Amino acid sequence: MKYVTTAMVLLATAVPAFAADMATKAPAAVATPAAPVISWQGFYVGGTAGVAIDNSSVSTEAGGWFSNSSVAGNYTEDFGGSSTGLTVGGTVGYNWQWDNVVAGVEADLSYADRSESGNSSIASTTQSGTSIDKHYALDGNWYGTLRARLGVTVGPSLIYATGGAAFGQADASVSVQGGPYYSWNASESDTRWGWTVGGGVETQFDPHWSFKIEYLYVDLGSSNFDLTNGAGNPIPDYTLSAHADYAFSVVRAGINYRF
Repeated sequence: MKYVTTAMVLLATAVPAFAADMATKAPAAVATPAAPVISWQGFYVGGTAGVAIDNSSVSTEAGGWFSNSSVAGNYTEDFGGSSTGLTVGGTVGYNWQWDNVVAGVEADLSYADRSESGNSSIASTTQSGTSIDKHYALDGNWYGTLRARLGVTVGPSLIYATGGAAFGQADASVSVQGGPYYSWNASESDTRWGWTVGGGVETQFDPHWSFKIEYLYVDLGSSNFDLTNGAGNPIPDYTLSAHADYAFSVVRAGINYRF
């Protein structure tokens, strides 16, 4: 009986101690596997649509004897400002990926409704009862870019910067009529090269499909051209020239398919 009592006492003492020891030893944490990085690697094609905001301008400048004339300022003016039109196009590109860093090359060709025009008129100070009338037009129906892209992935999205070469149509025309005697006019149409820079966000919603929103600023440079004197100008050495700057912004959405 003494041995049974002793065993029960020892057991009663050991069980709480064992339980306390078990409570202090929490089970080892199981590591949660990291979410896989979504792949952007490979070739893709797509389409875009948005708006082109034209910021082109053209100005007239006096030349020859006209540059020293007290009335030359009546015939010179800065034209342009801003107009907005539709742009739609196609895209092709390729991405390389290193963990969360994505680099690639992209080319696109787009239609753009980039056109603006206007008129101005002031009373002539040298020919009583007549006016000096001016008209300008700036146009560009298409453009393209050849760009590099560099970005980082955040979940299913790619946040990127982009920049490179740009090319496109750039047209300008100017006419000036000074009363019944003086007139000048000129126009030019050319495919010009320049540069572009911008950025965007692209998000995958399917293993092959993604949607993007993008901004580009495009600068196609500038040009100078002479206005032709009207055949009846009384003083042929009163000449005018023009200076044009061609630039616009693009805000567009797009969808890409990756192979």
